[in-house]
Amino acid sequence: MIRLAVDANCLAWGWGGIPKYVARVTAELARSGDYDITLLTNSRGAALGIDGVTHVERRLRGGTLWRNAVVAPWLRRHRPDVFWAPETVAPLWVGVPMVITVHDLAALTMPDVKPMRLRVSYRVSVRRAATEAARVIAVSASTARDVERLWHVPPDRVRVIPDAVDDRFTVGDRAGALARVVERWGVSAPFGLCVGSIEPRKGLDVAVQAAGLARAAGSPWQLVIAGDRGHRADDVIATAAATGACRLLGRVTDDELVDLYRAADAVLVPSWYEGFGMTALEAMACGTPAVIAAASGGLEEVSGPAAVVVAERTAEAWWAGIRAASDRRAELVTRGLELAGRYRWPAVAAETGEVLAEAADRSRSR
Repeated sequence: MIRLAVDANCLAWGWGGIPKYVARVTAELARSGDYDITLLTNSRGAALGIDGVTHVERRLRGGTLWRNAVVAPWLRRHRPDVFWAPETVAPLWVGVPMVITVHDLAALTMPDVKPMRLRVSYRVSVRRAATEAARVIAVSASTARDVERLWHVPPDRVRVIPDAVDDRFTVGDRAGALARVVERWGVSAPFGLCVGSIEPRKGLDVAVQAAGLARAAGSPWQLVIAGDRGHRADDVIATAAATGACRLLGRVTDDELVDLYRAADAVLVPSWYEGFGMTALEAMACGTPAVIAAASGGLEEVSGPAAVVVAERTAEAWWAGIRAASDRRAELVTRGLELAGRYRWPAVAAETGEVLAEAADRSRSR
């Protein structure tokens, strides 16, 4: 039995990509019976209802304060076999074998699109955590190369373990989904969908421009954007409103997202850079073609084989990609379903467990 402590600060954010990753992998590890898991949560109550997991809850505003005032003393007292930092960030003092997960290095590869606080953190404290960790999990080969190149972590300490697609994202009743989308938001077909935070890294400007081009050409096609307002979102929001062909829904629930995926003619992911790129795979799992940006790190690496890949960042090129997705829909749906089916949480957890065990064994051998 491996005594595992997990940094679960991200569960205080609300539901999202990294919180989902922590929840799904932790649940699978607990189900295996091979781990005595303590979930260190930055909250006032148990953030996850997982059988067989011990919760240690203490709410402090700010992840840095919480890690150094709560997590570090807990590790010093209880000395688990291994500490997992799935959000990449770690306390200044750990004192036990540590495994970190790196989701992307956008703060270093695209520093102009991230807040200064985050850029400094990735240059100093996050880098230190990566270099001190017994093992580093990267969610794609692209992210692994960034870790090795920018932080000089030896390749033999880096393991590529991808994210996965939730079972809820499946092919379903498209007509029923569209009816619910019309009822909930008044959005009618045909439409393209963008999902994720509104920030410069997501490259939404070119998708918005494509929507404006379609409207100018007399097409009824519109762009729907589902996601929170992120860093430097004002320009994109203003441009989207000016086109008259965009709808901003804000944050949506997982059930609403399934309906949006199924009802959309295509899902657009024009990101400049993604460590993995979950949106395209979720869309494919729902039977919807994806149109993605070329040279986008883990996004093209993972989803490119089953998506329309657009090389140019122009409205004309993206509108052509959207039309290509419609023309090739049957082919893309088949390829997308096969690709998305390869990414499942039990496999991710099994590989993660192997890395955690390696780190624990390394300490024991010493």
